[in-house]
Amino acid sequence: MKKEYKIGLSIIGLLLLVFTFTDMNISNAVYNPESKFGLIFEAIGEFPSAIIATFCTVSLMLTREKDKSIKYNLGTVGYIVLLIFFSLMASMIPVKYLHGPKALIPILMAIYITVSYVIAKKCATTHKEELRRAAIVGILTFIFVIIAFNSIKFLWGRERYRHMIEVGSFAGHSMWFIPQGFASGNEFMSFPSGHSANAAIMAWITLIPTFVTSLKDKKSWFIRFAILWTLLVPVSRIVVGAHFASDVTMGVTITLVIFTLLKNKYINNLEEKDAIHMFI
Repeated sequence: MKKEYKIGLSIIGLLLLVFTFTDMNISNAVYNPESKFGLIFEAIGEFPSAIIATFCTVSLMLTREKDKSIKYNLGTVGYIVLLIFFSLMASMIPVKYLHGPKALIPILMAIYITVSYVIAKKCATTHKEELRRAAIVGILTFIFVIIAFNSIKFLWGRERYRHMIEVGSFAGHSMWFIPQGFASGNEFMSFPSGHSANAAIMAWITLIPTFVTSLKDKKSWFIRFAILWTLLVPVSRIVVGAHFASDVTMGVTITLVIFTLLKNKYINNLEEKDAIHMFI
């Protein structure tokens, strides 16, 4: 395991240890259900992940080898289903939280798909393989993250801080590592944070310079923005009482682990092989 990965996991482990004993104190100190900061990021926090998934789906459709086989045609149907699902999610999130008209949903879907197609088409003409690798990482990260945090939420059954405030009792508070049984409803799906997990998918933008080479010298800016977003959204979830500090930490961790594994498999390993082949 690389040194930086060990350091990262050590930091996460330390944070989870600290939050085991400070979760409630932190929430008591920052809770503000009327916080504009919290409400804004509740509305937009997950939005980029659905946009990324939409773009990656379009990219995979454009970069695959064309043929007339049954497998190809079935693949086309599968991609269309995913594209509708992801673009629908990206359209429903702002409409839901910002209380916009539902008539906007199909319009936004069309816009997201069209813009994704134009950008992906341009990138595919010069860096087809790099775009495809990044798209595979993006779409698999999104799918695996959604499955992972929703499965754990349902099995863990941890009560949300805001619900404890609402019912006027903290008797249901539990340490993050102790499952409470199947969740009986949304207010018992605090661990881990879905918003935080989806926000961390912003890490994918650090792959953009791999298929847009003109941005290679700007990679540090992509990294900074991804880090900033991955910090702001989790903090906002604690502020509005939707999650505890340990919830958001685990949400981010799930995504970063999945993203790193996929990046190593589909991008880093292949780049290393390409570099070796240059000297053979």
